[in-house]
Amino acid sequence: MSRSASRRFLAVTVLVVAAATGCASSVQVSEPSTRDSTTTSPQPSPGNASGSVSLVAVGDIACDPTSPFVLVPGLCQSDRVADRVGELVDAGANWFIPLGDIQYETGGYQAYEQVYDKEFGRFRHITKPVAGNHEWYSAGANGYFRYFGRSAGTPQVPWRSFEPMPGWQVLLLDSNCEFVGGCGPGSAQGRWIRQTLTASSAPCVVAAWHHPLRTSGEYAGVTDSSDRAEQLWQSVEPGGVDIVLNGHDHIYERFRKFDGVQQFTVGTGGKSHYDITTQTPGSLKLIGGDYGVLQLTLRNDESYRYEFVTPGGNVLDVGNETCTNEPTS
Repeated sequence: MSRSASRRFLAVTVLVVAAATGCASSVQVSEPSTRDSTTTSPQPSPGNASGSVSLVAVGDIACDPTSPFVLVPGLCQSDRVADRVGELVDAGANWFIPLGDIQYETGGYQAYEQVYDKEFGRFRHITKPVAGNHEWYSAGANGYFRYFGRSAGTPQVPWRSFEPMPGWQVLLLDSNCEFVGGCGPGSAQGRWIRQTLTASSAPCVVAAWHHPLRTSGEYAGVTDSSDRAEQLWQSVEPGGVDIVLNGHDHIYERFRKFDGVQQFTVGTGGKSHYDITTQTPGSLKLIGGDYGVLQLTLRNDESYRYEFVTPGGNVLDVGNETCTNEPTS
């Protein structure tokens, strides 16, 4: 059975079982629909000649305009990262996904306007953001939601999804669990994830949120970070998610697949570098001293290509993979 057929089978099975037991409403959630319907974002043509679309992702980006480190050599290099994003967009990249901690230190609206917007504002029409902990350091993450508007969802329902091309779905999630009503399978976010994946026939799925489950950087062993990610992992892995994108640790790291899911940490948006503190089991590529972005090329044959590209254009990690995580009932 193909992956798309498997998803359709699971969706029908859930509905049939629910109806037979008199509890069909159990597969519904009361939250309003949050599928991103922003009309200002251009939609890539699903019939493009190459049969692919490209996503550029990176987190931990813009320094606070009042930061004493703005003029320190090697720090606050988000302008160079923005230039690389621009070159990739000019070359055909379709979407930009900031992976949280987009604007330091507290994600205030004025700071967004003064720094992030001047560097990355030109990509706003193709941006699909997720919030980091620094966004929530402002009450209600008000600067983040004010700046990004509808494309960020709402403080009450920040999770959304979009389909960059037929056969692929992207989930935009929030790992700041205490501010969004939880992250686990039983939370509103977890129920929405289950409902969305059950209803989808897309054989390949990307999920993006801020905190990584595994890391070899400074957050290695810090359960306040990994516990958040673990709750979301428990929500997405059974649904057949193939790729997880994170930031938070200011390194680049690619892991081997765990239960069919490949994790990338891309906290290299320009704020600063973190030290590599360990070699976490399963880590296949680890870069701690370079800024850069991850470009994912999603293909219509259930495969994808990944490239970690520095501001100078050096490709430090590259490869091809296929979607392998089958959804479970």
